[in-house]
Parts: sequence; structure tokens; C-alpha cells
Amino acid sequence: MQGKGSVSLNIATVGIMSALMAVLSYASIVVPPPLGSIDASSVLIFVVAILYGPVLGVSITCIGQFVGKGLLISFYGYPAVFIPGVVAVRGVEALIVGFISRKMFEGGYGLEALAMIIGVLWETVGFVVADIYLFGAAGLATIFTFVDFVWVPFGIAAIAYVRTAFKARYLDEELGLIGSGTRWGLLIGSVVFIVCCWALIFLAGATGFLMGPLFPTS
Repeated sequence: MQGKGSVSLNIATVGIMSALMAVLSYASIVVPPPLGSIDASSVLIFVVAILYGPVLGVSITCIGQFVGKGLLISFYGYPAVFIPGVVAVRGVEALIVGFISRKMFEGGYGLEALAMIIGVLWETVGFVVADIYLFGAAGLATIFTFVDFVWVPFGIAAIAYVRTAFKARYLDEELGLIGSGTRWGLLIGSVVFIVCCWALIFLAGATGFLMGPLFPTS
């Protein structure tokens, strides 16, 4: 066991889980814009936000979604603004799920499922608001993001399995992760990243910046 807040252990945890998040977010069912894609990465967002807490959860989500969705969006030639868009919305989702489940009313699986449901509600509202701002009435199609409610039972099952396997309720506590310095560094970095992504969305809607593909073919 390494010391509490070990930098190397935190880096390893964020790196490995971010890579898994990137794979899940890239392995998507691609659909026409503005919805873009459907994937199972919501399950991992639930898992990391609850088992590792909101700070590690948001860091893993931001990095993994940026890499995975960034590759997918670039490959399919979707508007580049989708890349900061997914980070802006799903990063906040991880904070919401982690904060509600761990800080507001820590309890059993029922309360954790409620935190996931609230997270999906935010995800749906966040994407709809951003897409209406960017695409007008066509952005209403993003309301179908509510399909991510189907991942809530899978999230509960995954969390129950991990807890049984590791015989621990929360992995950040079991592994001695997140000292106070590391906690604030990761949280501030993640929040700044999310704020910058929202700023890019606003800039895109106001000026047309990033509204085309990241790598234009002509």
C-alpha cells in the first residue's frame, strides 16, 4: 500500500481508467447529428464517480471523453464543437453523480441509482441546451439522450460487482487515494477544463468557430 495521496498511484489510476473511458466512448453507435453517437460510457461515468468519488470521477471522465469522442468525431467528420461539448456536459455529469452519491446523501444502491438518474437528466438537458444554441430547432433531437437511463441498472450492477471483488465500498478510500493537495489540483484542473469547453461552445455559436470538421477534407 502506498502512502495516502500518492502521486504515482493517482496518475496510474486516472491514466488506466481514462484509457478505458476513451475506449468505451469511442466504441459508439454512430447516428446522424446533432445526436452524433450512442455509447455505454455512461456506465463507467457512474462507476468512477461513485467508487472513486467526484474529484477522480470528473478527471477520468474529462480526459477519457475528450480522447475517445475526439477521435470518433474527427474520424466521422462531425462538427469539431462536439468535442468540447461532450466534455462540458459529461464532465459536469460526473461531478453531479459523485457529489450527490458521496456528499449529499450517502446511502445504499437506491440513492446511488437516484444520483445516476439525476446525472442523466442533467446530461440530457445540457446537450439539448447546447445543441439548440448551436443548431437551432434541430438541436431538439438531442432529447433522445435520455436513452442513457437504460445504463443505470448496468451501473448499479457494475458497482456491486466491484465492491464484492475488492471487498470495499469506495476504492479511493481503500487504495488511499487523493490527499488534500492532489484533490484540489485535480478538481481545479477539471473545473477549468470544463469552463473552457463551455466557453468554446459559446464562441462556436456566436462566431461559427469549430462548427466544421476538425480536419476538413477540402
